[in-house]
Amino acid sequence: MEIYKITPRGLENCRFDDMSREKGNRYWLLLTPEELVNANGFFNFNSRTIDECLSNNQVPRLEVYESFSFGVINIINKEKDFILASELNFYLTSNYLIFVTKDSSSDMIKAVKDEIDGNSIDLERILYIFLDRLTASDNEILKDIEEDISDIEELVIKGENRDYIMDIVSLKKQLLFLKRYYEPLLDIAEGLEENENGLINEKSIRYFTILKDRMERLNRNVLNLRDYITQVREAYQAQVDINLNKIMKLFTVITAIFLPLSLIAGWYGMNFKYMPELGWVMGYPFAFLLSGIVVAICLIYFKKHDFI
Repeated sequence: MEIYKITPRGLENCRFDDMSREKGNRYWLLLTPEELVNANGFFNFNSRTIDECLSNNQVPRLEVYESFSFGVINIINKEKDFILASELNFYLTSNYLIFVTKDSSSDMIKAVKDEIDGNSIDLERILYIFLDRLTASDNEILKDIEEDISDIEELVIKGENRDYIMDIVSLKKQLLFLKRYYEPLLDIAEGLEENENGLINEKSIRYFTILKDRMERLNRNVLNLRDYITQVREAYQAQVDINLNKIMKLFTVITAIFLPLSLIAGWYGMNFKYMPELGWVMGYPFAFLLSGIVVAICLIYFKKHDFI
């Protein structure tokens, strides 16, 4: 359990007993789910929210109650192919901001502490900094994804003979993951901005307006990139179809050339008794020459009509 008292000089370490005796001050707490259960006799939070803190893999969202707001946030590890790293629940009241997590020493929380250290701060600002840190590097991530899509598009246009389906599917999965990540964060930012229970002062609402606008831009960028990768996939599929058509055209030309040759072979393979060419000394050279002429005529025809 970590408890920090909000003072004009920044954060000040505090004990739970001291906090429970003092009235009117504001505190930032880092608790494990078990510590929250033990301390809930003091806070009196809704029992259902306590149960959700004890369980994992909750849907990210914000629930607004009369005396507090309860939020669920999923933190992802963006350096390892966008995997879920941990879950954090938070409570915001008029005097307390409580982060409920099994990993209070996470890099994200350390970064928030470092940014706050020695500065005058309030609870709403701490929550804003944490939520902002969740997407601090996402513009670079989306830029990298856009460059990957652009590289695939360039190779497709150049006609590089390679299977891009797995690359395209991987990028689509990343974008789908980010879409499912940003939409709940956008809902949380909108809920905090609306401030239905009046816990956030008017001056601090602007933090969450800024956050909501950023989430909207990120989510819009993800949707644009999903459209972009869809267009690249369609272009790749069109290129595959063109290559397949070329192969089918080649087979069609070969078939068309050999059809008259098959006719000649079938004609002279009938072995009727009174076929004059069968006893002709020049019969074989004639058949050979006739086949060559037929092939030449076919090639000239197909070349003239751009079939080959």
